[in-house]
Amino acid sequence: MKNSILFCILSVAALSLCGCLNPHLSSMGASQMIVAHQPRMAVNGNSSSMTLSVDAFGGAKMTGRNVKDGFTAGGTAALNYRPLGSMTPLYLEAAFGGKGGQVSLDCSEGGKCNDGYMAWLASPEGKKKYSFWNLQERLAVGADFDLGPVILGLGAGVQLFEGGGKFDDVRDYLGMSFAENDDEGFGVKLYSSARIGARLGQYGVLALDADVMWLKSVNIGLMLNYFHPSGFHGGVFAVEKVGYGVNFGKTFSF
Repeated sequence: MKNSILFCILSVAALSLCGCLNPHLSSMGASQMIVAHQPRMAVNGNSSSMTLSVDAFGGAKMTGRNVKDGFTAGGTAALNYRPLGSMTPLYLEAAFGGKGGQVSLDCSEGGKCNDGYMAWLASPEGKKKYSFWNLQERLAVGADFDLGPVILGLGAGVQLFEGGGKFDDVRDYLGMSFAENDDEGFGVKLYSSARIGARLGQYGVLALDADVMWLKSVNIGLMLNYFHPSGFHGGVFAVEKVGYGVNFGKTFSF
């Protein structure tokens, strides 16, 4: 009996030491950029081969891996270039953005939240919201195909991020004993997207984008945008670690 109890104690200690029972925390920059990718406004071209889209956005009711109840705001700029001219479905995208906000920590990995982490969450410090700021950069390649009035698109690339703030200071503290940090406040993740859209004739384009980012963890986001022929656009989104929100902006053609 004593041997069984000793074995259980040693097993729990070993799991704790190897980090298997520790929740994972990551930078708030390790989330999708709020980029409204504008498909060609006309079937088979008849539009510029280069566009620049700028957006402002705000999100609230944030959810994600071991974070909750956050809000964020920021802006992005995305350059899209069709290397073979406006007639081709292929595009190259380079985007840059920044965001900031506040967020609370949570336990969304029930089996990995050890007693020390749970006790910290229950303390006054664990109930606070912590500020963060991040810069994000994305390089991607993709294609938008025209099937009559329907648009089908795919994209893939990499996204870089860096940042700081009180949230990362708390991550560093918790990472010494109670949690595992997936990054040091900067890093790179793989990015992919799929979209479906509909042309509304003289009224513009409506497009739904599903974005997925992964490397150590997976982040999923949805964006629904309306693009007016004048270049103005806007939409709504639901994105992990950004929240539910709205975006609006303008696309310039060259």
